[in-house]
Amino acid sequence: MRFTAIIDGTIGSAVEQARALAGFLEEGLHAGAPGGPPGRPWSGLECETLAFYADDREREQLIALAPTIAVRLVRAPERRPDLLAATLAATAGEDGPDLFLFTSGQAGTEVAARLARRAGGSVLTGALDISLEPDRLLGRRQVYSNHMVGRFALTARPWCVAVDPGWAEARAPACEEHRVLSESDAIADASEPPFADLKLTDPPSAGDLAEARVVVVAGAGAGDRDGVARIAAAAERMGAAFGVTRPVAMNAWAPMERLIGVSGARVAPALAIVAGASGAPAFLWGIERAGVIVAVNSDEHAAIVGEADAVAVGDGVAVVEALAGLVAPPPDHG
Repeated sequence: MRFTAIIDGTIGSAVEQARALAGFLEEGLHAGAPGGPPGRPWSGLECETLAFYADDREREQLIALAPTIAVRLVRAPERRPDLLAATLAATAGEDGPDLFLFTSGQAGTEVAARLARRAGGSVLTGALDISLEPDRLLGRRQVYSNHMVGRFALTARPWCVAVDPGWAEARAPACEEHRVLSESDAIADASEPPFADLKLTDPPSAGDLAEARVVVVAGAGAGDRDGVARIAAAAERMGAAFGVTRPVAMNAWAPMERLIGVSGARVAPALAIVAGASGAPAFLWGIERAGVIVAVNSDEHAAIVGEADAVAVGDGVAVVEALAGLVAPPPDHG
């Protein structure tokens, strides 16, 4: 069994990432590998660290920070999770790692979700610990606003795991020996996403929610009627259909015919952008057939984040308006 620990040195938090990964490997990963020294049950596995870097001056530091002896270095542009996911996907497959291990937040959660989708694997974010078995990975993470701990099983490989933010406070001993196995550049010709052919400025189809290829959904995180209206206007500028969650409809911030979920419409767009929704099961049923789900939320621990293919942590109204600005000119009020 093989695993690869990922450090994204292009975003300026390599020290914290290395600390979290080293601590997790010391105490959070249980593999039952026979013959390993106490505290390192993974030492009998094939393991390596893959470190991305944008500046040559960071190269030696990343090698020294790696929590495993074997290290691979990949040069990549700053803050390009799409290229990181494409590069890692190229290493997956029958002969690739069984497990990709990431840190939390921007450094890992988004790339883990992207990689799992590209490689046909499964993903667990916020992992408190994991246990490796021959045919599955068992993991624990906090749920229900951190009031309970849930147990999850991943079967589809590769297993893509982002660890809980608390592991950044770990104090595990550093690996004293390193061996660089390879150096390369990130893959620039990433395969096109399934919605690459979309023309967002085209008007929605006649069936609107039922037939739309792009749907923008406003949740209660929009704040009020004005926030919902701003998201609806941004969706219209993008040529996307507009939907809402149940709390928005019940507050009369939008018509009931815009409701998505068990009590409303069930959609199957190529792309669903969900802004400010917590991710209740009844709502997720309404969007689970979407090709790609993008969550925009100010709470990186919201349930919708764990279900999304990509995540933007921030104000939902502002982010959706910014997206609309990228694909359509602002309205002319002159």
